[in-house]
Amino acid sequence: MAPEAPVATDTRACEQTVQAVYGRRSQEMFGFARRLGLSDEDASDAVQEAMLRLMRELIRGTDIADPEAWSFRVLYRLGMDSHRLRSRIEGLTSRLVSVGALRRSDDGNPERSLDTDSVWRAVDGLPARQRAVLYLRYRVDMPYERIGVALGISPGAARGHASTALATLRRRLGEESER
Repeated sequence: MAPEAPVATDTRACEQTVQAVYGRRSQEMFGFARRLGLSDEDASDAVQEAMLRLMRELIRGTDIADPEAWSFRVLYRLGMDSHRLRSRIEGLTSRLVSVGALRRSDDGNPERSLDTDSVWRAVDGLPARQRAVLYLRYRVDMPYERIGVALGISPGAARGHASTALATLRRRLGEESER
């Protein structure tokens, strides 16, 4: 029989931490999961799973310096696991991406909304890691240091993925505007 993990003495503090992360970031986490290709239902489940795992680790006494970034990292891994499983089951090699999670411009200007939609559609065509970095940077407003923690890469690698992605987007969007 395996020894039990130590249990944190302040369960209420753990609950408050999880509730604070969920309260501040649940919408962005859901959007991130959708951007990773999960359906609405699967994205919702993945966010809840990430919160459950955060609670479990906090109760065990795991020292988590940045619970928000840690939660995004778990969500990223859940999304990637789901994607790999789906690809194996369906025999697909291409990623499944939904544009349904795109937010429209709040100013009501349809021209600006279309611009936003076209940019995010172009982002959907990027490799998974680049897509994730851009989403966390420009939708969740995370600094590269936290993006690195969330994706399990260095801050420099996160910057590199963003730079490569932006150069690709500039090229692709520039080609489209010339048509």
